[in-house]
Amino acid sequence: MPPRNRRTVDPAIYRRRRIFFSAAALVVIALLWAIIQAIIGFIGGFFAPASAPTPSATVVAGAPCVTGTVQVLAHVGDQAQTPATTFAKGENPFIWFTVTNNGNVACTFDAGSSVSFYTITSGDRVFWDSHDCDRSQDVSAIVTLQPGETLPSGASNWMKVFSSSTGCSTGQEPVPTGGASYHLQATVNGVLSNDVQFVLN
Repeated sequence: MPPRNRRTVDPAIYRRRRIFFSAAALVVIALLWAIIQAIIGFIGGFFAPASAPTPSATVVAGAPCVTGTVQVLAHVGDQAQTPATTFAKGENPFIWFTVTNNGNVACTFDAGSSVSFYTITSGDRVFWDSHDCDRSQDVSAIVTLQPGETLPSGASNWMKVFSSSTGCSTGQEPVPTGGASYHLQATVNGVLSNDVQFVLN
């Protein structure tokens, strides 16, 4: 029998088939790759270490005290630093201050005489100001304050006199007594204290 004639395929159709199957193969490969990557990421999540927390800002112990953490209190009393509010005739008040660290860490603070000042007033008038005293021997005194710690200064004798450009102790004019009321305030390293009232009889 004579051989059958083979049907010839149009070259254009052949090219379209090749393009179709090639594109389909690329789509399948892309899908397989995406599935593999997803599986790897899912499994890797079980073994990846937890990310470290971002450190927050901290205050370094021993650094200068942050503004607002140190409280200054003025005090009036006797030489033993026992507080008093009234003083008899012939009795001189002693004045001092305390500094307290209200922060959470230890810090340093200058509480020396070079940055410590007192004023004594009555009404609107300043009767005595330690700026008028001889301050040639003043020094700095850097102290370390623990959290919650309170440190006192030394007590100074107020001789119940006015201060002026000529001094603040002996030789100055006496202030009124006989029940006169006065107010003391201290300023230490720029920190203003409370107001303390006392009476001179």
